[in-house]
Amino acid sequence: AYFRENDSDYRMLNCTKQSSTEEIKSNYKKLVKEFHPDTIISKGLPEEFIDFATKRFQEIQRAYENIRRERGF
Repeated sequence: AYFRENDSDYRMLNCTKQSSTEEIKSNYKKLVKEFHPDTIISKGLPEEFIDFATKRFQEIQRAYENIRRERGF
């Protein structure tokens, strides 16, 4: 189960285990910007989308932290 969970962290950031650290960081920054609750709110999107984006934002952050710990950056 560990590997599958780990792969999902990479998928969450649109990466693979073979992706460079720079690519992972870059994708993370793009996704954080896209799903940040303040960004969504400023676009005036509906409440359901804000909830979805907030949850996705948290998942992105958790995935990034897991990869960061695993790779040690």
